[in-house]
Amino acid sequence: MFCEGKHDVVFVERSLGAHVGCDRIPLPIRQLPSPFGASDSVPLGLIAARLKRFAVEDIALYKDERPAPVFESVVETPEKNVMFVLVRAGGKDKTEQVLQLMQHVDATMVSDNFRVTEHAVAFLFDADEEGLVATVAAFEKRYGAYFGGIADAGHGKWNQTSTVPVGLYVFHSGTGDTGTIEHDVAPMVQAAWPDRYAAAERFVADNSKSGDAALKNDGRRLKAVMTAAGQFDHPGLPLSTVLGRRGLPRAQYKRSPASMALADFLTATPWRSRSANTSGSGAATGG
Repeated sequence: MFCEGKHDVVFVERSLGAHVGCDRIPLPIRQLPSPFGASDSVPLGLIAARLKRFAVEDIALYKDERPAPVFESVVETPEKNVMFVLVRAGGKDKTEQVLQLMQHVDATMVSDNFRVTEHAVAFLFDADEEGLVATVAAFEKRYGAYFGGIADAGHGKWNQTSTVPVGLYVFHSGTGDTGTIEHDVAPMVQAAWPDRYAAAERFVADNSKSGDAALKNDGRRLKAVMTAAGQFDHPGLPLSTVLGRRGLPRAQYKRSPASMALADFLTATPWRSRSANTSGSGAATGG
């Protein structure tokens, strides 16, 4: 599952936890279900192989992040038969980098000797100011050829005529068909800490100046407000922490229509065996 940023990953993780009962797989990378972890046929799993490919000596010390796409988290259902691998893409324009990773995944998944026997691919994007229609069109243009065509792509839809099932979910809760994930999350933060949220809104409005990054668009303004509102329990930490397990209460995810809609989209994943090219029964492990 390709997400744009870290707090997008957290939103997905916690939504799956609140509505499906998913939890993180607490295993080291080598012990994850193959091919993401090691196996007899793959001594270095997909995630470890991805990490090894980095030219560590070429990374500047002041940069505290690995180059995207980055494997951020792996969660599994209570039955332990489905896992969701969450990848931070670094933005919806990172098409080339995402496709390079997909090539690695697809080249590995053709084997029948792995614990993961079925898979699908999901993309979670913001509509931003471009809007929903333009975001869907750009998605088809960027990824259609690789997946053998993505017919009738749209928000909340899965395409099963492609080489692997491909789903698209677009956050667009702003004005019209525009907006970002922040527009879905902000009401949750406001409901959890109404006084702090109101004070944070006033702080941002009263102290921001023309040209400030917080005023570049409404999504960034909301991000500034939510981060400020969450600083009392997590001083100096990012929005991903404010929305995380030690931050925003689980009840807010349970009540959120946006959180529920995303969980419904992901639980409707039409898993398919790469080798058999048929839809899975749900008995095998998907990822």
